[in-house]
Amino acid sequence: IFLPPQKELNCLHYNDLADRLSEYEHYFAGGETAQYRCDFSVRYLASPNAPYAAKQYTPDAKILVVLRNPIDQIQSQYWHQRRQNFSQVSPVNPPPDIFDAIDRFPELILEPALYGKHLQRWLCCFPLSSFKVLDYEIVTASLHNELNALAKFLDVKRFPEPPSGSVKKRQAGRVGVQPRGGVLGKIYPHIYSAVVRGPYQSLKESIGVERVERFKRKLRLRELSESLFFKRGYTALSLADRTRLQQLLATDVKDLAQLDVINTSKWWQA
Repeated sequence: IFLPPQKELNCLHYNDLADRLSEYEHYFAGGETAQYRCDFSVRYLASPNAPYAAKQYTPDAKILVVLRNPIDQIQSQYWHQRRQNFSQVSPVNPPPDIFDAIDRFPELILEPALYGKHLQRWLCCFPLSSFKVLDYEIVTASLHNELNALAKFLDVKRFPEPPSGSVKKRQAGRVGVQPRGGVLGKIYPHIYSAVVRGPYQSLKESIGVERVERFKRKLRLRELSESLFFKRGYTALSLADRTRLQQLLATDVKDLAQLDVINTSKWWQA
């Protein structure tokens, strides 16, 4: 199994993939003899382009989908978009709360959690037998068992069991972040917008996405910005807020349940 050094290539999401195939193929250099070459991104499930691009370029693909409680997904996505200024050019200040953000930016906050809708789109391109759907909570609780099930699905030898304690340490590595209060929280959207729309965009255009991402990883820019402008963890949702989100998701979760690929009933018990 070959994984490119850069994660979340997002190439199957691009409208101009046909013009960027050489760039896409370059990411997989060195993996020509692998039984599987993998591309993964949190964008692909909800992408309107990815299923059709995957069908065109990798028609025999095996597709792994990891789903989490969609309420937790919305909360995580909300704070992620807060960190990225809701993908807007101008600073979003003051930032909206989670429900105002859903109203203002539904395609960014709510849309990624509509699993039933998006899986139906993928099923228009691939048979259900091509999919392995995993529950995020079960994966984190029993990683080795889930890896063995995945190995069986892929028809590869079983993965070696990780050293004792290594999985727990990895899981604790990222628990999400939220902006700090005070001056740092207020100036961050301005700094983020200036950097992303300025030097970051210029560098991607001049030297290419791969080099910029490699440079960013070496400098650990994400970790540095998070340590300065953010604090660990999310503000907990109240029971009333979770119920309100459950109502927004009810129709889609019902559609997902009909596909019989994951147990959705326990989500409302969380």
